[in-house]
Amino acid sequence: MGPVSIHIEPADQSDVDRLLQLSDAVAARLYPGEYRKPITGKVLDSAGIEVFVARLKDKAIGCVASFDLGDGVVELKRLIVDPDHQGQGIGRALVCAMLEACRRRDIRAVVLEVGIRNIEARQLYEKLGFRNRDAFGNYQPTPVATFMQYDLVLPIR
Repeated sequence: MGPVSIHIEPADQSDVDRLLQLSDAVAARLYPGEYRKPITGKVLDSAGIEVFVARLKDKAIGCVASFDLGDGVVELKRLIVDPDHQGQGIGRALVCAMLEACRRRDIRAVVLEVGIRNIEARQLYEKLGFRNRDAFGNYQPTPVATFMQYDLVLPIR
């Protein structure tokens, strides 16, 4: 496969939009109806949001965003890996890069919301040490959502 690089990049670019469209397609397949909220790179191009992009050569093959919620908490959103590169550790590498960046910024916890039908993502988060928690911020419990948290006092697995 070759070396994959992961860097924080501008959100408002066609590579990020393409990956976010893949994310929306997965969400549409798993959760048709009212619970989906499509998002674009332009929306992510805001203060307090960082987008980590995995590239193989020049091709963007995955991304994840971190939203600074304040008080030492960051929300992980929109982890997606191009289907042609799934199962190669790219998602894990993206989450670990984000966790390491948070650790350097003295963030104390990373929280996320993941759908109950997104089994692969849930398994990845659990393997990395995320644990179930209650809804946070503006989220309300729904029949299709699970909320998780990673405490950065723990070593990254």
